[in-house]
Amino acid sequence: MEKEKKKKFRHELKYYINKMQFEEIKKRISFMLDTDKNTKEDGSYFIRSLYFDDYKDTSYYQVVDGISKREKYRIRYYNYDLSYICLEKKFKINNMTNKTSCRITKKQVEDLINGKLNISKDNDKLLNEFILKTKFYGYKPAVVVSYNRIPYVYRAGNVRLTLDYNISIDYNTDGFLKKQNVQIPIIEDNMMVLEVKYDEFIPNYITWLFNINTLERTSYSKYLIGRKMGKSIK
Repeated sequence: MEKEKKKKFRHELKYYINKMQFEEIKKRISFMLDTDKNTKEDGSYFIRSLYFDDYKDTSYYQVVDGISKREKYRIRYYNYDLSYICLEKKFKINNMTNKTSCRITKKQVEDLINGKLNISKDNDKLLNEFILKTKFYGYKPAVVVSYNRIPYVYRAGNVRLTLDYNISIDYNTDGFLKKQNVQIPIIEDNMMVLEVKYDEFIPNYITWLFNINTLERTSYSKYLIGRKMGKSIK
């Protein structure tokens, strides 16, 4: 793992809320916080991620065992737009996170899934790093996670608040780039996950708007739940 001291880490907190709580929150913040510029007319966008793990399922067991320092690789795109796809590497140390990413093409995604992509001087450093890991540690597609997200941003403290819903998974990783995947819901219809990310501090104004101190804190991991379900099916 790369030296974390050189990277900018952010706090990450998660809360489990129902849609009634969401409606109350939305009333308080919709006219005070900005939504992300990439949202659709309804204020949300769609996210689909393909997670990878090695032949030992290291990423999975690090989460299961509560290892404080861990990392995951995933490929992600938004709103079914395959012209903008990213490879991401996410670090986590306790409740602090850091993410590095690079753009990749649809063809590169297909080659990564099939284990056919090779190192090249034209590739981004992160992509070459991941290709090496697929060859030496057997990284392969593990699960597809899809969901809708409503994002809000607040400049002070670089605060980002997101509400995720319609969370589902798919084990047909070959269909990652297709719309017709069979999705398995992993969250109740009336529930959402609120994520709060910030740098050094979160303004009291924000905690008041969200009534954060009254919400149910959770370690909800879409990746972990998806992998657990897959292992129980096998």
